[in-house]
Amino acid sequence: MAIGISHTHAPSSFTMNDSPHTNINVELLPLPKCRRLPGDVISPLTYTNDIVNFDHWDHMFITNCCRSLTLYDFDGPPSTILDLGCGRGLWAIEIAKQWQGSRVVGFDIERMQPPLDIVEKSVSRRLKWVQGNLLEQLPFSTGQFDFVRMVRMGLHIPEDEWPSVLAEIARILTPHGVLEVIEEDLLFPCQSTRSHDVTPGSGKSSGSSTQGSNTVMTTTSSHKSVSSLKAKNNTNTSLDTLSGTSSTSLPSVLDAELKHPKPPDPQDHSRLQRAWEEMLDTYFLSPQPLSVLPLYLSLSFSNIQTHPVLQIPLPRNSSDKQQLTTQHSISAVQLDPATLFELRALSAQPSFEADYSARASMMTAEGSQRSMSSWACMHLARTVRTIVGCKESIWSAYERLYGEDPTPVVIRTQRKTTAPWTERPSPTNPLRDYFERDWINWENDMADRTSVRGRMRAELAWSEPIGKPPDWRLWRNSLPKEDVCSSRDESAEYCRSLRGFVCFKS
Repeated sequence: MAIGISHTHAPSSFTMNDSPHTNINVELLPLPKCRRLPGDVISPLTYTNDIVNFDHWDHMFITNCCRSLTLYDFDGPPSTILDLGCGRGLWAIEIAKQWQGSRVVGFDIERMQPPLDIVEKSVSRRLKWVQGNLLEQLPFSTGQFDFVRMVRMGLHIPEDEWPSVLAEIARILTPHGVLEVIEEDLLFPCQSTRSHDVTPGSGKSSGSSTQGSNTVMTTTSSHKSVSSLKAKNNTNTSLDTLSGTSSTSLPSVLDAELKHPKPPDPQDHSRLQRAWEEMLDTYFLSPQPLSVLPLYLSLSFSNIQTHPVLQIPLPRNSSDKQQLTTQHSISAVQLDPATLFELRALSAQPSFEADYSARASMMTAEGSQRSMSSWACMHLARTVRTIVGCKESIWSAYERLYGEDPTPVVIRTQRKTTAPWTERPSPTNPLRDYFERDWINWENDMADRTSVRGRMRAELAWSEPIGKPPDWRLWRNSLPKEDVCSSRDESAEYCRSLRGFVCFKS
């Protein structure tokens, strides 16, 4: 039986007076049936060995930071444990080894776990693999588990099904059972670019991204003034509003740009970023699960503990030698994991203020945010690998957004439809060429940022190694000097935002 929000065991009325975790009146929230059809699996990600390797690295990173396999310090080992979304089963095997009296179940939609006959017998006799869909009713009895763990499931749980998933977990937990959730925001790592388009009413170069509840418009430095426009709910937006002023007509600006076309900016990844957001929207996945989880968790759990948000800054590219030297030098500052992952009750402040306070404490703590740079390259590589696993899903969104021309001469408004643009059908599909060009530019940019080569050259004054340089180095060297050296605001860009929650069933 599919589980929709209508099946959630939520109270009939829930306000700030009932819970300290939000100032939202849950009674006013709509509770429709979930959009997903029964039996459907939400998985834009293609699971590969590379992703498995980064899952294992993530496991080691979190374990090292927590100095434990769990965020919560148990007084004694739980008797029954469930790992939801267990993947290859590394954590489940490790916890069964550590807690030798516990019985462990690993649950996943994919059958990718190692056969139990190759696992040591002292572990395999207390370990079990179960296949199933997390979004359906779980095949476990009420009150079966003392401890349930769920890590990074944001790419598989639509936002309208978080309440029912958490209510189902609460059902299978014993009284005073513990749920541990480690989740991250679904970020698309890229640096905000400074576009060189001339906007109406201004002779200066500027970049803009206008976002609202009904309209999203992005201007890029391609040879057209406006690259994309998506209007939702059939909202009509005037050209004057979109162009930023009514003093200069949009056609005149387009004519001026067409007379002096400019090549696409290889460092402008806004089209891919918009396609990533469109992909998430298609699956109804929240791009910021960390913002909505406090509310949804509080619907099923009265006692919730958490730690400050761990935000990993986007590493600098290799062209910024001064910043690379500074970043490498300060990365030696050691971070106290016990402080970073110290659990405390979820704040009684409204959720936005609480999240802001937690982030601020991270930014101001002595050495904490600075030392993130020593981990940033691996965290970025992990995020990039996840997005690469979603490439075909992103391509489908790219195709819906831009049709056959990602840089149209005129503004297009896409109505609520799933059909792609078909104005100029082509057997060779030139749009895919545009997409691959954008993809290669983004991958090279990220490979440059994840590589330690630039940091070693900057810190040790090493010359470029003999032989053919890697593709990302050729890409970086091919950029015009003014683009490589142009100043870009890198103060608020992150490649990862991670947070854990420990919830106690009353």
